[in-house]
Amino acid sequence: MSLPLEEVLASEPLSFGDPVVVAGSASVPGRAVRWVHSSEVVQIAPLLRGGELLLSGGQAFLGLRPGAQLEYVRSLAERAVAGVAIETAGGRLLSAEVVAAADEIGLPLVELRRVVPFVEVAEAVNRRIVSRQVEALQAADALSQRLAERMAVSGSALRPILELTAESFGNAVVAVAVVDPELGVVEAVGEPLAHDGGAAGAALASVGLSVGGIDVARLELHGAPDADVSLLETVAQRIRGIVALALAQRHRPSLARMADEALMRMVVAGGGGDQLLELAEASGLTPDSPVAVALFSASGAQPQAGIERALRARAGAAAPRVRLHTEGDSVVALVEFAAGRCAAQRAELVAALRGDFARTGTVGAVGPTATSIRGASRSLAEARTTLRLGRASKWDHSVYDSADFVVERFAERELSRDASEAFVQETLGPLLDLEQRRGGELVRTLDVWITAGCNTAEAARALFLERQSLHKRLARIFDALGGDPRGTGQLGALAFAVKLARGNAQLRERT
Repeated sequence: MSLPLEEVLASEPLSFGDPVVVAGSASVPGRAVRWVHSSEVVQIAPLLRGGELLLSGGQAFLGLRPGAQLEYVRSLAERAVAGVAIETAGGRLLSAEVVAAADEIGLPLVELRRVVPFVEVAEAVNRRIVSRQVEALQAADALSQRLAERMAVSGSALRPILELTAESFGNAVVAVAVVDPELGVVEAVGEPLAHDGGAAGAALASVGLSVGGIDVARLELHGAPDADVSLLETVAQRIRGIVALALAQRHRPSLARMADEALMRMVVAGGGGDQLLELAEASGLTPDSPVAVALFSASGAQPQAGIERALRARAGAAAPRVRLHTEGDSVVALVEFAAGRCAAQRAELVAALRGDFARTGTVGAVGPTATSIRGASRSLAEARTTLRLGRASKWDHSVYDSADFVVERFAERELSRDASEAFVQETLGPLLDLEQRRGGELVRTLDVWITAGCNTAEAARALFLERQSLHKRLARIFDALGGDPRGTGQLGALAFAVKLARGNAQLRERT
C-alpha cells in the first residue's frame, strides 16, 4: 500500500517543517509513498527498494563535495524513490546544481525549512499506510467471497468473474482483462483493450495467473488515473487464484509453453545434461545456439509485468526469442542469440534494457554468453554475482553487464583472501594510505579513469567533476603511484587491483 506524495507533504506532522518542493514538482502528482524512512547515510541507495520518501537532516549530504551531492541525487532517482526531503533550517541552502539535476531527472526534492521530528513524521505516515493495507485486505477478502458465491451459482466461467470484479470498483476501473503475453487478450470486460499501447486505461495492477503450475497469462486491472493503485494491487493478488481456476477451464498451457517452463526451471535449479538438451529442443531452442541468462529485480507496482513487457518488446530486435521465469519479485530471462551476431546483439540488448529500466526501480544483470544451452545455469549464477557486485558499486546503471565485472567475479571465485590482499597492497598500498589520510575517493577515481580508456573528459563526466579538478586529482594519484602509468606495464596491474579493492569493502578496510 502507499499514499500519494502530495498527501504526505500536506500531512500534519510534515507540514510543520514548511516543506517546499524545489525540484521535480512536475513528478509529484504521480508519485506514491510506500514507506517513510530517515537516514544520514549518503550511500543509502543500494539499500532501498523504491517508493520511499527519504528524510535527511542534511548534515552529511551538505558536507559532500558538489560532485558527490549530484551522485547522491542520481543514485536515489535510479532506485525510484518517491522523493527526498532535506532539512535546510538555519539558512542552509541546496546548491543550484543539485536542484537543476533533480529537476532534470524528475526526482521530487523537498526543502524542510523548519525543524521537524523525523520519528513523528515516519510514525504518523507509516501508520496511515499500514491502516490502508488493512482496509485493502478487507475489501479484497470481501470481493473474494462474492466471487466464490458467483462461481457457485454460474460455474467457473471467466467472464462473469471479470464483470463482478469491474463492477466492484465503479468508475475507478474501466476494464478488467486476462492477457496471454504471447497470444493477446483471452477475455476482457469494460472498454476495448489494445496491448500495443492503445489501452483504454493504464494497467494499474497486473499479476500472473498459473495453470498447472505454469504461468500462462496475467490478470490486469485498467483504471482511471485517480484510482487507488495500492488497493487494486492488493485485490489483484487476492483474487488471482479464483481467476486462475476459471481460466483453467478454457486456456490450458500448450506443449511448447510447458517445455519452456520445464526448461527454465531446470536452468534455475542448475541442471544440465541430456535432459536439458531434450527440453531445449522441445521448446524450440537450437541446443547449439549461444545464450545468456539475465536476472532482474524490481520494486513498486506490478514489477514482473513491467519487466516482462520490456523483455518481450526487445525480443526479435535484439534476440530471436526470450524465455521468462518468475521467482517472487525477480524475473529470470533466457536470451537466445544468433550465432553470427552474438556479440552485437548482446551489446544492443544491454544498452536497450538500460534505457528501458533507467530510474524505474528495476535493477538487473546479464550473465556471460554461453556457447550453448549447457552453459545457461553458469550464466545465471554469474548474473546473480554480477547483480550483487553491481548494487554494491557506484556505477550508475540499472542493468549491469557481467563483462564489466570479470575481475571481481574471477577474484571472488579463484583468489584467496590473502592473495587478494597481498596483490592490492603491493599495487595500490601508497594510494590506499593517502586516501585513508586525506579522503577524495582516489581508488574509485583511478578505476573510472582506466575504465574510460584513460580518457579524462569521459571520466570527468562519470565522476561529476570539472576536467581541471580531475587533472588535479589524477596528479595526486600518479604522485602516490610513482608516475603516470600510461605506456607502462603497470597500467594492467592497476586495472586489476582497483577492481579487487572496489569490489570488496572488507578488503579495502583491511588493507
